[in-house]
Amino acid sequence: MELSQLRYFIAVAELGNMSKAAETLFVSQPNLSTSISRLEEEVGAPLFERRRGKISLNQNGALLLKNVKKAVAILDAGVQAVREQSAGQEDALSLACMIDDTELLERFVLENPDISLRQLRADLPAITTMLEHGDVDLALTVLPPPSEEVAYERVYHCPFVLVMSEDHPLAQEKTVTRRQLANQRLAIDGSRVNRDTFYAAETTKFSFSPNIDYDVRHMGLLLSLVASKRCISILPLVKYKELCLQGRTQGLVYREYAEGSPDAYWGIAYNKRYPLNDQGRRFRFFLRHYYEHIDNTYAARHP
Repeated sequence: MELSQLRYFIAVAELGNMSKAAETLFVSQPNLSTSISRLEEEVGAPLFERRRGKISLNQNGALLLKNVKKAVAILDAGVQAVREQSAGQEDALSLACMIDDTELLERFVLENPDISLRQLRADLPAITTMLEHGDVDLALTVLPPPSEEVAYERVYHCPFVLVMSEDHPLAQEKTVTRRQLANQRLAIDGSRVNRDTFYAAETTKFSFSPNIDYDVRHMGLLLSLVASKRCISILPLVKYKELCLQGRTQGLVYREYAEGSPDAYWGIAYNKRYPLNDQGRRFRFFLRHYYEHIDNTYAARHP
């Protein structure tokens, strides 16, 4: 269950109209409808009555709305308190991110309340330009920026694995060959896997072009597609472990590539003329230990 889902739920409940809620939230109506449907699936009960284009809360929805408002209000108050505490402080970090990793950034902010974080989402060319111009202190990327002015440090890497429904025929295998994947529909998290780079690497090394049917940037949607057996997902192993620790992989398993897997990388990039400040060094330390903590915790719970 994501915070955005809860905010969407509140807006739809208060406005009583999906179109108005979508307009207010600056999201498309199909995305809003999908988010509400996923929330109802996670709660395990319908929350709205839908009649002739009108939508209104039922008893389940009214009960949930009361508690969701309290929870969101508490969270907003906490965020505001942190902002007020950090206001006027000089410890700031501007960070450009090539990947979407809300959990990682939320944990960094919680563990470093004295750092005021300004985070931007951008692709690799835009990140490279920002670093060259000194517009950001640091970037979180999965590929090195193509610039002689930019330094790149790989902080963590792990293999990609194949995540599938436990009922999928290939789940009976200990490892999966690329030949077995030839006729399978595959999905990638486009914020972590560059489709073109992945195609090129697999074709060059194995003369195999993956059949990637879904390129999405929302983990909830990706997991839903896999759980419904529409596809197999290619994910970094550490991300699967993180999702498992969050209880989000029920009914799913992962299998390794039989002939050796591609590697997933996380790295930091910065302008060579501007060495990392204290905040940047703290982020680098945090990033390395964040994923190591996931590895260690998963190993302890799955000996």
